[in-house]
Order: sequence, then structure tokens, then C-alpha cells
Amino acid sequence: MYPTHEEAKHLIIDIGRKMHEGRFVTANDGNITIRVGEDEVWATPTGVNKGDLTEDKLLRVRISDSVILDGTWKPTSELEMHLNVYRTDDEIVSTVHAHSLYLSALACAGIELDLPSTPAAACISGRVPVIPYRCSGSLELARSVIPYVRDYHVVNLGNHGPLAWGKSPQEAWFRLEDAEASAHLAFLLLELKRIRPLNSEQLTELFSFHHVPMTKPGTVQLVKDVANQEPAIPFSEYLKQCM
Repeated sequence: MYPTHEEAKHLIIDIGRKMHEGRFVTANDGNITIRVGEDEVWATPTGVNKGDLTEDKLLRVRISDSVILDGTWKPTSELEMHLNVYRTDDEIVSTVHAHSLYLSALACAGIELDLPSTPAAACISGRVPVIPYRCSGSLELARSVIPYVRDYHVVNLGNHGPLAWGKSPQEAWFRLEDAEASAHLAFLLLELKRIRPLNSEQLTELFSFHHVPMTKPGTVQLVKDVANQEPAIPFSEYLKQCM
């Protein structure tokens, strides 16, 4: 069941506001699309801050040939990238692209996010690969996401930023939001120089208990570490070790 046209437009505006307020985007960064039928989506235009979206600025687009069916604003140059996600997997209902700071830092550094830090990081966003750089808005960029759609929930466009998708608008947004939080957490753990990761047995239990269908490529790093079963150290003791 797809969202209605009105529901889709309201959801795009709502997600755009959350992206703006959460600093996932600046200026006219980012894009949002929501599927409303087998061959059509509503999409954000180019040149608009995601916090300033209104219904009259949105575009209805045919997936199969990129034809604009409704709307007068100019489409984003990255529209083809979003449409390729739908063309690759018929079950996808929404895509969200942002330039959030921590994921973009990893995209610029060429570092995959695969840390088994929390249940959310493992189950919601999973492993976030970095796609080799392609010019923003180009057909090369649009084609580069195709091999990743069925195995991952989120990808990081090299020197650019994250793109997430899902079987509902909420799922696509949650995956992006969780991936950025997981990236932020990874930077904090790097500062601490200490982590007690979830191990492979704990991940298997999580996936089974929460009925999470995770592919092998999309799974975070598997480790045998059991340190998270040991007593935690007092912060005062940790501080002494750092001094």
C-alpha cells in the first residue's frame, strides 16, 4: 500500500523540516522522494532549503522515464539517482539524501561505517559502505548506487553524503537518522579510545529476536569479543588511565 498523494506531500514536508532542524542539510542540500504508485513518486525540487518546502514546490515524477507529471519547479539534478533505487527494487517506497556532518566526514575520508556499537546501529542502518566518488548530479552518480540497493539500507556517496531508502517514508528517514547517530557515536568512541562491541552471537540473537532481515554485505563487523559481559570501570579510573 502506497501513501496517498496528500500523505506523500505532507510526509516530504515533515521529513524536510526534520532534516533542516536536525542539521542534516544546509542551504539547498538533500532530496526526498516518496512513491505513490507503481510508476510515480513525489520529489523535492532543486534550489530549496528543506525547511522551506511547501506542497506547491513538490514534483510528481514518473519512475520509468523521469517525466515530470505535476509541478512547475525545476527538478533536482540528482533525481535520476533516486529513481534508480525504485527501478532496482520494487519494494522501495521512499528515499532520503542528506549531507549530514558525521556521515559526510566518513564519506570524505573513505571510511565505511561498520561498528557493532549498539542494537540500533546493527539493526536499523547496518553497515554503511562508501561509494567511489562520482560527480554530483551526473548519470555516473545515478548509476553508481544500483549495485548497493538490495544489500544495504544506507550508502555514503564518496566526498558527498548519505542516501537511505526504505519500504516506507518512516523507515527511510529512520535509517538515515540512525546512521548519522551511529557515525557521531563512532567519533565519540574514537575520542575515548575504548569500545566494547556487540559480538557475532549477540547480533544473531538481535536479528532473530527483532525479525531483522539483514544481508551478509549489509551486516556490521562480526567480532568474538565478550568484553561487554565484564564489569564496567568507573569513569574516575578511566580518567586516571588517560592522564
